[in-house]
Amino acid sequence: MLRKRGWTSPAGKPGPAAAAPALFLLLAAVTALPSCRLPGKAAGGTGAADSAGARPGRIRLAVDTASLWVEVSDRPETRQAGLMFRRSLPEDEGMLFVFEEPRELDFWMRNTHLHLDIAFIATNGVILNIEAMKPLDEGPRYRSKGPARYAIEANQGWFAKRGIKPGHRVKF
Repeated sequence: MLRKRGWTSPAGKPGPAAAAPALFLLLAAVTALPSCRLPGKAAGGTGAADSAGARPGRIRLAVDTASLWVEVSDRPETRQAGLMFRRSLPEDEGMLFVFEEPRELDFWMRNTHLHLDIAFIATNGVILNIEAMKPLDEGPRYRSKGPARYAIEANQGWFAKRGIKPGHRVKF
C-alpha cells in the first residue's frame, strides 16, 4: 500500500519515509556537536570556562596574578553598546573589547551608569594604561597610550586593589 509521503507496512504503520524529517534533524544535531565549544576555548581565554564554576556567556582571563570573568565584545555593535544602561556589575566581572587591528582606542561613558576603570592592552597582552572613568560623562574620551588591540572595563578600583598596573600582562 503506497502513501503520498512513503510506504506503510502491511500492518498500516508508517515506513522509513515518514521518519525522514526526524532522522534529518537528529543527524544535523549530532553532526553539529563536535563544532560546539565552551566560551573559554572559543574566545581564546584561559580555558577556565571549561572548569567548575563556568559562567554562561563569559570567559575567565588571567590578569597578572588575578582572574576576571569577562563578556567578550568583538563586533562593532557590541563594542558600541558596551556596558551602557547597566545598573550593576558583579565585583569579579567585566567586559573585554576585542578589535581586529591594534590602534589608538578611545572610549566614552555615554549612558553608562557604572563607575568603571578601563585597561588598554597591546596585542602582546601588556597593559598600556589604566584610566578611571566617570559615569554618564560624555565629555572626555579615555584614550590608549599607544596602539591597543584590547580593552577591559571593570569596576572602578578592581585593578588597583589587585596591584595591577601598566606593564603587567593579560593572558588570553
